[in-house]
Amino acid sequence: MYSQIATRKTRVQNATQPPLNEQERFRIAFELADIGIGVVDQDGKFLAVNRKLAGIFKISKEELLRMSLSSLQVPRGDPPLRIPTTTELKSDTSAVVVEKRFISKEGKTLWVEISYAPYPGKNGAKGCVVASFHAITKRKLLQFALEKQASLDSLTKALNRVSFAERAGVELLRSGRHGYKLSMVMIDLDNFKAVNDTYGHATGDEVLSIFADITRTCLRIGDLFGRWGGEEFLILLPDTGSFGAEHVSERIRASLEAHRFPSGVRVTASLGVVSQRPGESFAGLVDRADTAMYQAKQAGRNRVVTNADDMYWESKSQSENSRPPELYWRKHYECGIPEIDNEHLELFRLANRILGSDGQSTEAAPLVDELLTHIAQHFKHEEQLLEANGFPMTQSHGQSHRKLLAHAHDLAVRFRKHETTAGVLMNFIVHELVARHMIQEDKEYFTWMKKKASGGGAKRTTRTRKSNP
Repeated sequence: MYSQIATRKTRVQNATQPPLNEQERFRIAFELADIGIGVVDQDGKFLAVNRKLAGIFKISKEELLRMSLSSLQVPRGDPPLRIPTTTELKSDTSAVVVEKRFISKEGKTLWVEISYAPYPGKNGAKGCVVASFHAITKRKLLQFALEKQASLDSLTKALNRVSFAERAGVELLRSGRHGYKLSMVMIDLDNFKAVNDTYGHATGDEVLSIFADITRTCLRIGDLFGRWGGEEFLILLPDTGSFGAEHVSERIRASLEAHRFPSGVRVTASLGVVSQRPGESFAGLVDRADTAMYQAKQAGRNRVVTNADDMYWESKSQSENSRPPELYWRKHYECGIPEIDNEHLELFRLANRILGSDGQSTEAAPLVDELLTHIAQHFKHEEQLLEANGFPMTQSHGQSHRKLLAHAHDLAVRFRKHETTAGVLMNFIVHELVARHMIQEDKEYFTWMKKKASGGGAKRTTRTRKSNP
């Protein structure tokens, strides 16, 4: 009886409630949608967001509404997200769809598919754009895993022959376009047939797998390592001349010779080193590396042979171009905040001292350490200044600082181990610290701080620091 009365009472209450109007139904659907939705104006600034979008980026709705599409954080080197052009958003075409990597507020990398659709304004009002965000991280990771599996040799996990040739071809084009040094190493395990005949193919496979692991420990992240066939392997070393490639090759040779394989097997290798010449093709580079490797075989095996002509021309080029490159300060680099501008100038000064030194000498190492210390202090001071003035993107700006500093420390460690050069440090300073961070990301707060200062509300945090010489 009680349940019947309660049911009748609920029906009466529902009958007395007015039906939802169209605007309320839209608001509920917008908020409870299972995809992230953001309504942005013609400049890409968020006008409305739902809770799913906030959940994807781990950013509160309130903070998102103070942001724009371009201020969503992306990995280092990736261009910011932009709103499509009017032409791309013509109403008589299908929605514009892009896939993009982002960094969430928690610092995690995520993949998102964004669909844009225009919403025209009515009665003379400006239109807007509806952006739908679909999280596709799991799908992309599976795709990458399948692509990686298809490109690797199943035994050694080195690039297979086809994949190595494709990626090496890209590096050769880049080297030819920008004038970077590039070297190739061909490796052949000595007397490997005897290993298979004496110990069996299972042991031979284990030797190949361990050799590949040893080799990878001697290479940088950007180097290419591939199995060319049987017991032959190729290495491509971007931004590396003959002397640097010879150093890497000798480290591989010595590490392999010193390793104690299962069953008491002793394995050595012969290595041939060449550097790319102007206009040289991938096939030509491989042929010359193969010739240098056979010279190592004929000279007694277990050794590195570097093409003598390549070494001569590299030495000659270094002597003729003894003047080091230099970073120049430009007027448009200034942000208008004296403390920050002085710290940026100090960064340029330290970078030029590193470039003016011998890139592999003991003179450069303390300068690199001094540069790292300066960068860390500058980032800390900048974040204090932004926080004191209430800059809304201080936290994401700090995350960018931490990633840059981690990358800088990694380069410094590799530089001290002679695994990278002053040229690589130069590339990091020019492209990451200056071009991307200082000129692009820092610009986000330049205008904001200037407006705040014009209103008389900007605060400055000061600290004692060494003056520029």
